[in-house]
Amino acid sequence: MKIALVQHRIRNHERMDLAALLSMSEQAQDEGADVIVYPCVPGIGYDSQLMTAFTANVMERAPQVSIVASCAAWGPGGMLQPVPTRLGRTLVLAGDDCIDASLYPEIESLGLEALVWQMATESPLQAEALLELALDASLSQAGLVLTACLYGEARDIHSSGGSAIVHLGEILAEAGEGEDLLIADIAVPVPLPERRGRRAVPAPVLQQRFAAHHGKKRT
Repeated sequence: MKIALVQHRIRNHERMDLAALLSMSEQAQDEGADVIVYPCVPGIGYDSQLMTAFTANVMERAPQVSIVASCAAWGPGGMLQPVPTRLGRTLVLAGDDCIDASLYPEIESLGLEALVWQMATESPLQAEALLELALDASLSQAGLVLTACLYGEARDIHSSGGSAIVHLGEILAEAGEGEDLLIADIAVPVPLPERRGRRAVPAPVLQQRFAAHHGKKRT
C-alpha cells in the first residue's frame, strides 16, 4: 500500500489551510497514494464543520484515497480509543498526548498496527527528539508510526516540523523544512516483532516540554 503523509505549513486562516490541504490531497492521489495522513490543523478538528467540508472535498477531488485526519483518541471512561483504518488498528494522538510516557503501557496493550502522532514541535531539537522517539515506538507500540507535524508560524502556533514515516525501527521518509508530502510503500497491516523493543522514553527536551505545559517541574 502506498501511504502519503502531509507536513502542512500553517496559514493565517483556516480556509487557507483547507485549500492547501486539498491541493496536497490531489498531489497525493496523482502519485498513487492509497491513504493520506494529515496533521492536526487548528480549526479543522474532527468535530468541526470545516472537517466535514474537507472530507467531502477530498472524496470529490481524490476519490481513490482514504484519509486519516484528526479524530477522537479518547473513548468513554477516559480510555484510549483506536479506530479501524486502511492502515490497520490505528490510534491517533495529538499534542502532548504523543509524548505522555504515562500512556505508553496502555498503548502497548492495545495491539495497534499503526500509530499517528500529530504535533506542533516548538524547536528543531524537539522535532529531532520526536523522530528518535518514533523509532523506539515503532518497536514497542505499533509497527508503523507516522509523525504528522505542522510547520511554520501563524495564529499563535510555531512549529518546526518533524514529520516522518517510521516502520519497525527504520525511517522510510522524512520531511525537510516547509511544506512536504512524504510517500512510502508498505505492506499493511504491520505487526510488531514477536520480541518487542524496549519501551520508548521521551528525550529530556520532550520531558521538559511536557512538564512546562502541565505546570510540573521535572526532577
